[in-house]
Amino acid sequence: MQTPSNLTDLAENVADLDNQDFLVVVINKFMRNIYHITLFLSITITTSFVSLDKFTSESSQLQKFELYALKKNIPGKIYTYDLTKKKGCNKTSIKYLGIIKTKSGKQYKVLNSFFVFSAGSTCHGTSNIKIYDKKNNYVGRYPVEMPYEMPEKIIKSKIISWTNSEKCDAREGFTINFEKGLPKTFFLPCSKNGGKEYSFSSE
Repeated sequence: MQTPSNLTDLAENVADLDNQDFLVVVINKFMRNIYHITLFLSITITTSFVSLDKFTSESSQLQKFELYALKKNIPGKIYTYDLTKKKGCNKTSIKYLGIIKTKSGKQYKVLNSFFVFSAGSTCHGTSNIKIYDKKNNYVGRYPVEMPYEMPEKIIKSKIISWTNSEKCDAREGFTINFEKGLPKTFFLPCSKNGGKEYSFSSE
């Protein structure tokens, strides 16, 4: 026959077993969570590196294609490339505008660069008016928001000219004179309600 003391010891032993089982369950669940978190981070990091590698590859291709356009030196010539190889994505477009000359004797080559690159499962684009020196060395750029905000042509080797687009009807005849050099900023009209200001960047 069990005494009260024995019953107490038995209850404590059962409680200890319950606590141990509970602890095992908690530890197992914790380890599973750690595994899933580690797996998620590994996939995320791997995907990020793959995306970064692809972006780097596309950027390198863009530089080669821009250099090709500069060396060809054909004003008004447009070059298009499918860098992303993805359905539904626009193609990269490079338009060589020509050479502008300043009063000080400097000469710059100008091209429009619409770069479409991979961003995970989708793609994004950047639009830049890029400036190079006579030897095709990169000088800087005017980053604009959309492809239709890039200029149309160079006039008399000193003036860059824009035309209207579907979204901007107050741009026809707008020009910038580069005789005094590369402007730090310029205001690009769009409609009677205004436009946007863009700045030169050497990055």
